[in-house]
Amino acid sequence: MPRLEVDDHTADYWVRQIRIGTVIAALGTLIGAVRVALSWDSDSRWWLVPVFTAVVVQIAAIKLPWRRLIRSKNIRKRLLLWWYAEIPILGLFAVADPAGMMVYVPGALLLLITLAALFTPRTVVVFGAFCVLCYVVLLPWQTGAGPATTFFLAGELATLVGLTAITAQSRRRLESRRRTAEKRAETLLEASADTVLAVGRDGTLKYVSGSIKQLLGLDAAELTGTQIARVMTVDRLAELQDFLNKMLALPIGQSLRVESRLRHTSGEWVYVDVMGTNWINSVELQAIVVSLRDIGARRELEMQLSRQAFTDSLTGMPNRVKFRQKLEEAVERGGELPVTVLLLDLDDFKLVNDNLGHSAGDELLTTIAERLRAVVRPDDVLARLGGDEFAILLHDLDPADASGLAERLLTIAREPIRLGSRDVTCSLSIGIASTKGAGESKDAEQLLGNADLAMYAAKRNGRNAYAVFDPTMTMSVLEEAQQRADIEHALEHDEFLVLYQPVVDMNSQRLIAVEALVRWQHPRDGLLGPYHFIAGAEANGLIVPLGRWVLRQACAQLARWRAESPAAAGLHVNVNLSARQFQDPGLVGDVEQALADAGLDAGSLTLEITESMLMADIELAKDTLHALRGLGVRLAIDDFGTGYSSLSYLKQLPVDVIKIDKTFVDEVHIDEDDVALVDAVAGLGAALKMQTVAEGIETDEQWATLRRLGIDHGQGYLFGRPAEPGGILDMLHAPAAQG
Repeated sequence: MPRLEVDDHTADYWVRQIRIGTVIAALGTLIGAVRVALSWDSDSRWWLVPVFTAVVVQIAAIKLPWRRLIRSKNIRKRLLLWWYAEIPILGLFAVADPAGMMVYVPGALLLLITLAALFTPRTVVVFGAFCVLCYVVLLPWQTGAGPATTFFLAGELATLVGLTAITAQSRRRLESRRRTAEKRAETLLEASADTVLAVGRDGTLKYVSGSIKQLLGLDAAELTGTQIARVMTVDRLAELQDFLNKMLALPIGQSLRVESRLRHTSGEWVYVDVMGTNWINSVELQAIVVSLRDIGARRELEMQLSRQAFTDSLTGMPNRVKFRQKLEEAVERGGELPVTVLLLDLDDFKLVNDNLGHSAGDELLTTIAERLRAVVRPDDVLARLGGDEFAILLHDLDPADASGLAERLLTIAREPIRLGSRDVTCSLSIGIASTKGAGESKDAEQLLGNADLAMYAAKRNGRNAYAVFDPTMTMSVLEEAQQRADIEHALEHDEFLVLYQPVVDMNSQRLIAVEALVRWQHPRDGLLGPYHFIAGAEANGLIVPLGRWVLRQACAQLARWRAESPAAAGLHVNVNLSARQFQDPGLVGDVEQALADAGLDAGSLTLEITESMLMADIELAKDTLHALRGLGVRLAIDDFGTGYSSLSYLKQLPVDVIKIDKTFVDEVHIDEDDVALVDAVAGLGAALKMQTVAEGIETDEQWATLRRLGIDHGQGYLFGRPAEPGGILDMLHAPAAQG
């Protein structure tokens, strides 16, 4: 049997048993004193003095600091002397008292029982043998009992000794099992990354797991028995007390979760997820159990994503979301001076991208961004809203002076820009709107819309110009009505077509899926990309029937590929959902019908949704995603990292694929920040059992870096441009490249 260590539980048990034994001994001695006073001769009653002294000493012994004393191994051993000293005293009493032998047996049994409550079975047997030996000597001497009687009575006493030893053995086994169970529980707690605290009603730390050393640099043993306030900074004690009060008010077994920050002994802040459960009225625990989990890495990733959500990765400027926030704040604040917005759009930027490539387009945008920075004042807000669109927010500039700023902006934009071996000259179209003056607006959304109308007026007036908003510009609504009619006509006369961009395995370049991309074969303007009509279709609601048409076309085309070639058996198709389409109550039915008409299994279709669509109404998004998942289709988050989605929401959504936005891929082979962020997203995908797809891969260096970071799939011009169905079929039959 292993020797038991004296932990707090064991120490409490020893103290309790020692004091019980001391009380029993004092009572027994007191009974002996009564016996001396009533039955002994008057000449022998002087024994009352030492007997009463023994009673006083034993009562005083109750108050000794046993909790500290019994932790000493030597003191625990010396305690045995007290029991052994009692047997000769019992023997002397048996000799001196006429009925002493009647007192000896119960006295010896009381000593055995109290001894068995603390010491090992072996100690009990040795002590019991000593008691029996004394009894065998005293019994014939005092009573004249014969050998048979002596043997019989001594045998009964020996049997009681054996039973007491068995009881001691059982107690030791139970104690050992308790210790093993506690050790197992402590080992599990120590192995856990979470720190666990047990807090009493008065804030005393009754238990602290050793993992607090790693979390806060504090020693668990030193904290145990102290106040929980030791783990908090002084300025946050009120917050701690409020948390404890809320915990105590909860029903037993109920939990409360908050996020907080604690100070490490090194001086650094540690951000923790705090989960408290009220067990204060539990008989077993009588404590509030608090679990602390380090969420520093998760929080840092969320902050990175948050920063990315508000910053344009190409220019470092505030993005559309941040600009809208600043604009709303400025309009709400109001004041004597107006709030003015300049909306800037690069003319014919698409031609640069198409003729010189996206890298040249990015270089052009960054150059223009630097020129704009040089003109605006430090307090003005300069933002890139997306694509080739910029905006400037002016807080205290007269609308008339805004025209002078627009002139300067037009001038610096026209200066030639060297792109590779060519000098490129570009121009701006600028729209100006203000909260004061003609068509003044007190609403941020309307102000931005007015600037947008003015900018399109500048484009209609020949570009390379600016225009100040005038209410008559609302006539542009008529143009939008015309665009709606054109799109309706295109849907009726099959002017739209679907191209398919390959999605490949990052290691083998094997084609695994295609993304369906819609184009408009305009009878007058030729083949138009989505930038020419998607925004208009989204605004006028025609995006829903257009999206339904693209979905049906993509499913039918995949079915045809599979029928034409065995190589397409494992091919999947990805279809983008617009914001309006995602919110349409008939979406799930449309998807189900498209799959049924094409004869496709649901797992062959992946629907792509952007982060901003999800976060617009997270509860509605969850319901829609679960309904789609119920059909069996796969779900992907497109342009991941360009919006702000909480990780706590992300893990609740039935998402299969994370598509990393092109802005993170463009410089991933040279920018350590992009490497760190893509690596974090890859780890996030692995943790949440989601596949990762990198978009916009154009170079071998980007491909190699993304493979090294563990990205599963990729798409971009390196692997193939959007192609007609025949081109995809050719790619299916081509041998896969080896990475």
